[in-house]
Amino acid sequence: MKKIILSCLFLVFIAIGYAQKTYKVGEETLELRTEVDGELDLLWTVTNGTYRYFIKTKDGTITELKNTRGEGRAFNKEYISALNNLTSGSTLSAENVKLTTGSLKRFIDKYNKSVDIDYNVRNTNSKVNFRLAFFGGLTNHPLVEDIDDQSSLQLAAELELFGDTDNPIHSGMLQARQTFGSSGDYKSTEFSLGYRVRFLRKEGFNIYAQTRFATLNSFSVDRPIFTDDVATPIGVETQRESEFDVPFIFGIGVDIKISDNSYISILYDRFYAFGLDNNDSFPTDFMIGYKFNL
Repeated sequence: MKKIILSCLFLVFIAIGYAQKTYKVGEETLELRTEVDGELDLLWTVTNGTYRYFIKTKDGTITELKNTRGEGRAFNKEYISALNNLTSGSTLSAENVKLTTGSLKRFIDKYNKSVDIDYNVRNTNSKVNFRLAFFGGLTNHPLVEDIDDQSSLQLAAELELFGDTDNPIHSGMLQARQTFGSSGDYKSTEFSLGYRVRFLRKEGFNIYAQTRFATLNSFSVDRPIFTDDVATPIGVETQRESEFDVPFIFGIGVDIKISDNSYISILYDRFYAFGLDNNDSFPTDFMIGYKFNL
């Protein structure tokens, strides 16, 4: 048994060593992971939360793929010229390649296959990507009946899931939201599932519509107690409930790109829902947040 355990540990260490090695790149010493191994190797690492990609040729030369910011919101896309130079002599063009793991891998796989018929394309399954977002804002609970029209603080965290692209048309989301108020005010904790579609996509920003189609909401609120013959309340009771709804809550938002992997996100939400009545107040539900790729 001891020999088996030692053998397994040895194989694990070999796998880890193969997946990540130390390279000298310019003035930096970096630990890079290998995503593609062939005529051209695709290497990557994460520095301060930002993905960095590199190409290693057979002679050991390593070139970083860069996409620096130009004037305004434009990016210089130096990586496209670098890829075209590295694959010169082939019929491939990198003009439509995105600086993402999946897009780069597909391009390098195509090149390696074009120069080596025996090259084996590995892991061709689509990859699910994630973005994490944190929001803060105000809401007057427009979809809650029988409460006063007053704004309360709300905070939210969101995990967005999408396919192998840096600017997807479609994405799903898991959201947790907490609203706050003074003593006795309406307060809620909400978990929801949703879908988002980007109907305007640009290099520096996109505009999307979203619907949250399933919610689990736990809330508390103080409500006055009346008797049949007295117009003024005789007391207050605290109502606490949990509800699961399929309300199809609609919102609209914009993501503004501030780096290769992060965005400022502005959201106007809960202005309409198929399955819920509103409180006859003009809907005020705004949040602003920071979103980044995982």
